[in-house]
Amino acid sequence: MWTTKDDGKTSTSQRQRASCRELVTGAIVRGRRMTIRPRLERSRFFRLTPADWWLLIAVGVAQVTAAAALHAMPLPALRTRAGRLRRPAQVLVRGSDERIVWAIEATGRRLGRLSTCLLRALVAELLLDTRNGTICLTIGIRRTADTLEAHAWLARNGRVLIGAPADEYIPMVDWTSPSASRS
Repeated sequence: MWTTKDDGKTSTSQRQRASCRELVTGAIVRGRRMTIRPRLERSRFFRLTPADWWLLIAVGVAQVTAAAALHAMPLPALRTRAGRLRRPAQVLVRGSDERIVWAIEATGRRLGRLSTCLLRALVAELLLDTRNGTICLTIGIRRTADTLEAHAWLARNGRVLIGAPADEYIPMVDWTSPSASRS
């Protein structure tokens, strides 16, 4: 079974294959179980529940839809129309506020440049429960050396829910969502 080179010697790779073969056959003959590599831990992908998958898909669709709608209409009109869809959207997308925020951030990272801070804040405003207090969508700006940067975030009771901490930004626009007691 051994093949040799022209000079009558076996190659290194053939010797390695032969020694590996001997290890495996030796383990089989002796009746021991041989582990070639350690068993890998199940990835996070498989640990998600069906409810998590539903939440991720629904939030992803909401972000893509909001991106398309934002290209087609001005922001105040989009917020008005989205406000009419709040109740049906909250029925379809169930979960705690923390899980909804997790899903928005997770899908936003995977959507890349399509998902901006404004889109994430708009989707969060649509899906988050307003019974715990009013939600405030804020757009702020900051000046850097050469540019003027804008950022959007969503806050409830002074705590930022979506978007980076807004300490460096000067708020330009504040929109509050009506609380559930008024709707």
